[in-house]
Amino acid sequence: MPTLTRATADLTDIPINKIDRNPENPRIFFRAAELETLLNSIRRHGVQVPISVYKERGRYVLIDGERRWRCSLKLNKKTIPALVQEKPDALHNLLLMFNIHALREQWDLLTIALKLPRVIGLLQDRLKREPSEKDIIEETGLPRAAIRRSRLLMEMPQEYRDQLLTDLQKPKNQQQLSEDFFIELERALKTVERALPQALGSKNQARDVLIEKYKKKVIPNLVDLRYIPNIARASKVSSDEQRAVSVLRNLFQPNSYSPKEAYEQSVSDAYTERELLGRIEGIVERLEALDFRSLEPSFRALLRSLLARLTTLAAKLS
Repeated sequence: MPTLTRATADLTDIPINKIDRNPENPRIFFRAAELETLLNSIRRHGVQVPISVYKERGRYVLIDGERRWRCSLKLNKKTIPALVQEKPDALHNLLLMFNIHALREQWDLLTIALKLPRVIGLLQDRLKREPSEKDIIEETGLPRAAIRRSRLLMEMPQEYRDQLLTDLQKPKNQQQLSEDFFIELERALKTVERALPQALGSKNQARDVLIEKYKKKVIPNLVDLRYIPNIARASKVSSDEQRAVSVLRNLFQPNSYSPKEAYEQSVSDAYTERELLGRIEGIVERLEALDFRSLEPSFRALLRSLLARLTTLAAKLS
């Protein structure tokens, strides 16, 4: 894992107009509210934490502190405290920024997704092999979940990444789509593609339809997208696969049919039965472990009542 060599870096005030943004910086969103809070702090107290830079052709390139630099520019400050270190190579440059932000607030996942291919490519050049997930975790400082969620965004066609990027640049109260929505969407479609591919048809058409249904509140919340993989896994609960194919094909058409309706009309009963069976088996196991001689009279009465009701239900099954 790369380290910022502050022990060997020089701390000095450098002219702000001699600093350039790092072209490798993964960060693409600088939200106005966050910048405004920092700007007010710098206006009152100055820059309390030095930025980090390296020298290149008589100028300085940022490694850490772009928001502090942007705010100082806006406040027309002439200099800014900075730790000046040697220029890192391309991979070290990127990994420094990933690790710095892994110790602070996380970037938007799209930020990571857009730069992850570059990290993987540079790691592959260094390692002379395809980097494993473990390699990426160790080098970037990112948690496993963030890498896996970012990969889902990274693997989306460019037009959908552009849609997400456009929405993320809007104020929060105007955003319709989110990273979490696209992650749930991609997980759902991957499951259908793997488990019931005959139900999918055009994956992009399915994406477009589900995005529109979400915007129009036919899909009221992103959690409802989780009904889709449950339908695709119909065979896992011994449910009718042809029925599952039929409702999914209908779901992927431009209409008012929702994932919840599709679920209820196909596999809902099968999942309920499986859940009940699991609970019943758990109750039976716990009952078998009881010492009935030590049970309270009220509990004995409750068990007798339960037995009577179960006997009635069993008679209906025969």
